[in-house]
Amino acid sequence: MPSRAVTAGLGALYIGAFAAASLALKTTPSDLDYFFWPATETAVGGHPLLIYSTHLAIVSVNDNGPIGLLPLVPVALVANALHAGENLGVRAALVDAAMAMVILLLAYQAVRLINSVRGATVRPLGVAACIALAPAVWIGLLDYGHIEQPVELCLVLLAVEFALRNRSVTTGIVLGAAVLTRTVALFTAVPLVLIPLTARRLRPSVTIAVAGSLTVAAGLAPFVIADHAAVVHSLVGYRGTLPVVGGSIWVLARGSFWSGVAQHWDAGIAAVLALVLVVIALVRRPGTPSTVAGLLGLLTIAACCLPLVAKTVFPYYLVEPSVLSTVWWLARPGTARNWRAAAPVLLNADVFITKAGTTLTSGAAWSAVGVASSVLIALVIALVTADLLRNARTPVHA
Repeated sequence: MPSRAVTAGLGALYIGAFAAASLALKTTPSDLDYFFWPATETAVGGHPLLIYSTHLAIVSVNDNGPIGLLPLVPVALVANALHAGENLGVRAALVDAAMAMVILLLAYQAVRLINSVRGATVRPLGVAACIALAPAVWIGLLDYGHIEQPVELCLVLLAVEFALRNRSVTTGIVLGAAVLTRTVALFTAVPLVLIPLTARRLRPSVTIAVAGSLTVAAGLAPFVIADHAAVVHSLVGYRGTLPVVGGSIWVLARGSFWSGVAQHWDAGIAAVLALVLVVIALVRRPGTPSTVAGLLGLLTIAACCLPLVAKTVFPYYLVEPSVLSTVWWLARPGTARNWRAAAPVLLNADVFITKAGTTLTSGAAWSAVGVASSVLIALVIALVTADLLRNARTPVHA
C-alpha cells in the first residue's frame, strides 16, 4: 500500500501532466471550445438557464444535460479573472487540470469497488493506472474536450455501489444525475432497472426508474421553462438531423434506405439491443448482478451497444465501455493476468482505429475502419457475455 505522500505526489504529477499536455497540444478547437465553454460563459455571465441557446462557433449543440458544465463554472471564473478565457491553450490547461482531479476520483472509486471483492490482493496504484492512463480517457478529454464523461462515470460507479447495497431510491437519483450529465448514461440504467425483476422484485425496479425519471425531470424543468425550444432541439431533435458519417458499420449503408434508418433510429436500435442482451444474460444467469464483476459486466455490455450501432462513432464514444470493462476485468477473482484483459485492450485499440478513420479521405478506407470498429466492439460484447453466461458465483456485495 503506497503512503499518502506518494499517492498525493503521483496525483499532483498526473494533474500537472494533463495541464502540460493541453498547453503543448491544444492548437485547434474541440467540443470544449465549440459548446461546453461558450455555454459555461453564458452561465457565469448571469444566464444559467439559457445555456442551450448559446451562440456556437459551429452548427452544433450540447445534447447533454447541465450537470456536466458544473466543474467548468469555477474554472471559467478563474480564467476570466486571469483574462485567459479567450486563450485556447491556457483555458484548456485549466479545464483539463480540473478534470484530471475528477478522473483521479473515478480511479479511486474503481479501487474501492474492486477492493470490496479482492481485498488485500488489490494493488491500488495498478488499478488506478488502468483507469487514469487509459488512452480512451486521455483522447476523450485532451483531443475532443468531453469534460462531462469523467463526471458521468463517477456517478455511474456511485450508482453501482448503491445498487449493490439495495438502496433503490438513491440508486435512481444518482442514475438520474448521471443522465443529466451525459445522456448516454441511459444505457447503464438498463441493467440497474432490470436486475430486481430477475428476482421477481417489481418494487425496486419501479423505484429506481421513477426516482431517476423524477431527478431528470427536476433537473431539466427550469431550463425547459426558460428556453423550451432550444432545450427540446438540443436534447431530443438534434441527433436526428445528423447524417451517417463514419466510424461504424453503418458507413456501408450510406445513400441507401438503411442510411435513413440509422440517421433517425440508431440510438433506439442500440437501446433495444442493450435491453435484449441484458435480459438474455439475466435470464440465463440470475445471480450475475449479485457480484461486482457481474454487475459491471452487464453495464459494459449495455455501454458497448451505442458505439456498436451508432451512425457515427468518434473515439470518445469508447470512454464509457473502456472504463466499465476495466473494472469488470479487475473485479474478477484470481490474477488479473487473464484473457478478460482483452476487453479493455480491444476497446482502447479501437480508439486509435476510430481516430485514424477521422483523418482518412478514401471511401474504401473509411468503410474498412467503420467495419473494423464495429467488429471489435461486437467481439468485446461477445467476450463479456460469454463470461457472464459461463460463471454463476456466490453473491458478493460491496
